[in-house]
Amino acid sequence: MTVPSIIDRYVFREIVVSFLFCFAVFLVAGLIAGFLPLLQKGMEAGLELTLILFQVLINALPSTLVTVLPLSIMIGILLGLGRMAADSEIAAIKSSGISVVRLLPAVLALAAIGLAMSLICTLILIPKGIAEGRRLMQGALTTRVDAGIEERHFFDMLKNMILYVEKIDSSTGIMSHIFIRESSNPDEVNTIIAREAKAFPDPEGKAFVLNLRNGTIIKEDKHGDSTGTLSFDSYVFRYPLDRTVPGDAPRPLEEMTIAGIRERVRTVVVEKDDDTPEVRAYQRRVRTHAQILITQRFTYPLACLALALMAFPLGVLNLGRSRLNNVSVGLVVMFLYYAFTLATERAARSGLAPPELALPIPAVVFMGASAYFIRCVRLERIPGLIRYGQHLILRLRRQEV
Repeated sequence: MTVPSIIDRYVFREIVVSFLFCFAVFLVAGLIAGFLPLLQKGMEAGLELTLILFQVLINALPSTLVTVLPLSIMIGILLGLGRMAADSEIAAIKSSGISVVRLLPAVLALAAIGLAMSLICTLILIPKGIAEGRRLMQGALTTRVDAGIEERHFFDMLKNMILYVEKIDSSTGIMSHIFIRESSNPDEVNTIIAREAKAFPDPEGKAFVLNLRNGTIIKEDKHGDSTGTLSFDSYVFRYPLDRTVPGDAPRPLEEMTIAGIRERVRTVVVEKDDDTPEVRAYQRRVRTHAQILITQRFTYPLACLALALMAFPLGVLNLGRSRLNNVSVGLVVMFLYYAFTLATERAARSGLAPPELALPIPAVVFMGASAYFIRCVRLERIPGLIRYGQHLILRLRRQEV
């Protein structure tokens, strides 16, 4: 086993310090952005629901890590190596006869750590977090169902019922302009339109209760024909919660392991000769969605390696006295990478290319471009694309002056 040299340890320490700083900033920003809306909703509903929503956020943490890790790794490498380049430390290393590629092992070590952490998140922690978050939210339904109701959003967390509210007074909890469509009875559909409503907790926690005022109930049979209309001044709508969480409800693919996803596809996608075009289209969508989910669990972690390799040549290049010049170029590269990723995902969902081939393309292309940039750096040449970008920026600055 090769013992890391002084250079390896020095470079690794330099980029890890920058990485940890960026990681902490991005992680806190992501948690705050996700937690503030939940905190507001929880505080309106009570302390108990606030704690539940906080647990839901903690279970969603692995998803945030997968997004934050590649960004932190790339910017950490750019800041660390950019600092060394701006202080002429890299020039001193090259003048002593050591190739700049000798700095690459420390970068690869950090990329490998990020890749391993991302794989653990995508393969194990994220599916478990989604499953646990769904379980907590289902438990919250029995406590405060109305906490999930939002203005101008269709609320469909209760089985066989759709609720729409135009406006909610946060101080009184009074809802205005309510639409309810309830179809728990397969032979009858009830549509309720009311001017005002207010949710009340059920003492036994077994029902969702709304006190409706000034409205109309429209009854229809299973064929959609009206069977009666009733106007009311006050009406208590009570919906049993035991209808909301059926024991045989299928689990979403997002919270299943890869083996579970493949097994679900084998049971759902059973092609028959007499299948209608609609059935075949549905089966095709299920298969494509499953393939995308499985492939993404490997391609998302590859961003750590692809962006780390791209950050290495960009970091050792002296693009100016300020290390922020390297970071600015890196931000443009990250934008291009994730734009490329979204384009390939769109192509896979549209059926233009198999997900197994389309989704890894951004990582493969960027790693190939990184190899070319590393070669240019080793030969002490600025890559043509970066040189063209520098000339373009200088020209724009001259035009502004």
